[in-house]
Amino acid sequence: MMLTDAQAALLPSEDDVRFYQEHGWWISPPLLTPEEIEEARFGIDRYYSGERDAHLLVELGTDWNESRGNVLRQNDYVSLQVEELRRLVHHPLVAATAATLARTPTVRLFHDQLIYKPPGLSPEHSNVGWHTDIAYWKTCSSRELITAWIAFQDVDEDLAPMQVLDGSHRWDGNDHLEFFHETDHREIEKRIRRPGGSLEPVSLLLRLGQVSFHHCRTIHGSRRNAADRPRIALAVHMQDHTNRYVPNTDEKGNRLSHFNDVLCRTDEAGNPDYSDPEICPVLWDGEA
Repeated sequence: MMLTDAQAALLPSEDDVRFYQEHGWWISPPLLTPEEIEEARFGIDRYYSGERDAHLLVELGTDWNESRGNVLRQNDYVSLQVEELRRLVHHPLVAATAATLARTPTVRLFHDQLIYKPPGLSPEHSNVGWHTDIAYWKTCSSRELITAWIAFQDVDEDLAPMQVLDGSHRWDGNDHLEFFHETDHREIEKRIRRPGGSLEPVSLLLRLGQVSFHHCRTIHGSRRNAADRPRIALAVHMQDHTNRYVPNTDEKGNRLSHFNDVLCRTDEAGNPDYSDPEICPVLWDGEA
């Protein structure tokens, strides 16, 4: 968890932190070297070819596999299964940057997701709908979780960059936006509560090695990939030091859950332990 002097110089300034707090997102300078990206790409190729260095104890049944064809791919917890991706997720500069932006001394992994968006698909089969991450994390006590979005190539407008609604993490009433798989952005926008103004998205354009960070309440999504090559990214979802499991139910009284609730050990009360060092390891500890 040590940073070199050169790495420490890349951490967000106080002005950068204030920008993140106001806008709900921030783009870093290059944090990852081409060699580190290439190593992770090798791990991605290994993962897609079926290689595993470790296996999850529970089959989640949600991951993309070849039988699903040429569609938007989502694969969860890849860093727990492939060594090269574990090293990327544990990159101290990425984690320390997240901790600085979230003003937390410690960040733990919540989970990660590898996303592959092929070229040539229609918007109906390629768009990622407007959503907030916290909408899927209803058993989290904190509202300060943060995501690092790592791209494995330059991302320009044609390559389906992540788009955010600026400042939306400060809007009320949007913690329910579970529309990742709904592709009609205009239809979703009718359900978004905002204090006024337009819903003009901001595209987070990246050069190789840069990382974008967004707040768990920031509304985000993406359009179809209009380029001639796939867009590959890894979302690393991180917990601030205050986050704990809290029981929650839906409007019908059904207990809500996250995949972590199946994978994590339980605490003394029998609840999922979101500090389980195997599933949710500490990625940065500024107090160590």
